[in-house]
Amino acid sequence: MILKAKTFHNSSPLLWLLLIVLFIMISSWRSTLYYQRPAINELPNVPSESALKLIAASDQSFSYRLIIFWLQQFDVQAGQYVSFRSLDYQKLTKWLTALSAYEPDSQYPMLLAARIYSRVSDELRVRQMLDFIYRQYKINPEKNWRWLSEATITAQHGLKDKKLALKYATALAEEKNDKIPFWAKDMRLLILEQMGETEQIKLLVGGLLANKLVTDENEIRFLNLLLQRIEAKSGQNVKKVD
Repeated sequence: MILKAKTFHNSSPLLWLLLIVLFIMISSWRSTLYYQRPAINELPNVPSESALKLIAASDQSFSYRLIIFWLQQFDVQAGQYVSFRSLDYQKLTKWLTALSAYEPDSQYPMLLAARIYSRVSDELRVRQMLDFIYRQYKINPEKNWRWLSEATITAQHGLKDKKLALKYATALAEEKNDKIPFWAKDMRLLILEQMGETEQIKLLVGGLLANKLVTDENEIRFLNLLLQRIEAKSGQNVKKVD
């Protein structure tokens, strides 16, 4: 006895109807799963200073680490990543400011601002982070100079804002603190060179060398080479200052 295979072509209309209904139900269920994602929580306001002191009363170091870990992980909610562009950067800046005051010796809030939150593809948010770094630098230049140097690079190459980069670089250059290395202070001269401000460079470098405000031999060599380079570009000669 030979059995013939039953094809879909020979299937009853009821079976076809059931298959179509099943397909529609599955498609609707899958689309519901995709579009009905959990709501994103907003970043809460920073607690009052008295509340933070109360939290710190038990174990300040542990509570600080707990809070900053929570803040850093806030962009992961309900199993999904939240874009930094969805975060309220005004509140975020207040959190970083409060944490900087909460644990003054820690560099972590500055690291988050310079290397994490300023990497967002949103110019306004980047500027908010750079401004936070600048304000923290003014509070403690010796501690925060390296973060302002990174902010200078971000302003120049990320935002393409040489004026803002020059503002930050000038703050580094004018700080009378031996803990800030020459390369960080020299950023102002390099930015001025890129802006074509050769006369201003001559005045600054000439003043440093003539008044012997720089005694490091490597720095003196760099400054002389910089003068020679900009003079070569303008077709002039410069007398080396020892």
